Amino acid sequence: MDFIKISYTGKVKDGRVFDTTEEDVAKKENIFDSKRVYKPTPIVVGEGNVVAGLDEALKSLKVGDKKTVEVAPDKGFGQRDPGKVRLVPIKFFRDQNINPIPGMPVEIDGMPARIQTVAGGRVRVDFNNDLAGKNLVYHVEVKEKASGDEDKVNYILERSFNASEGFDVKLSGKKLALGIPESAQRDRNLLVRKASFSAEAFKYLGLDEVKFEEVWKNPDASKKSEEKAEKQDKKKK
Repeated sequence: MDFIKISYTGKVKDGRVFDTTEEDVAKKENIFDSKRVYKPTPIVVGEGNVVAGLDEALKSLKVGDKKTVEVAPDKGFGQRDPGKVRLVPIKFFRDQNINPIPGMPVEIDGMPARIQTVAGGRVRVDFNNDLAGKNLVYHVEVKEKASGDEDKVNYILERSFNASEGFDVKLSGKKLALGIPESAQRDRNLLVRKASFSAEAFKYLGLDEVKFEEVWKNPDASKKSEEKAEKQDKKKK
């Protein structure tokens, strides 16, 4: 099972760019997200981390290879389903202090959707993926390939925590001890990230145990220690 990192830009055929790992492209196409980290993304080939059409193409590529891949709806985001278009009473939105406007993205019953029309006290809402029924084109380059289990651990860390820097990885047989840096400890989604990482580590690396190690330091104690060190430095001078 190959772990690789890819750079890519995806667009609707003869249309707009909808996703990219390149910051300059995102800014140029007006899809830049300040909360996103733009860099090559790690995936496990053949595991559905990307749309099926792109996943299949990656199986034949090596590090350094570049390719333009055309993806039909059946191997992309699926065909549009008329059954996923619903009429919702406008009262539903007003009760939530939402003024429904055509084109507005919304979430109903935990599912993302987009408002199509507003008329006669009813709102037509489309639960199809925005890219459903579209022919897509991906420009992709394979940047790296994991060479061993420790590399794979770092790839999974990037998938779950968005970064692998600062983590202390201790891999021994079927057991992994993972030291979590302070920057990651402050993440509100830490528990979810741990669960995601563990699930992929068990699945792809065949581990029996993942142990997370965290050290919490008293900020007041650290501040006093720094002040003491500064005073000692002044005395020496």
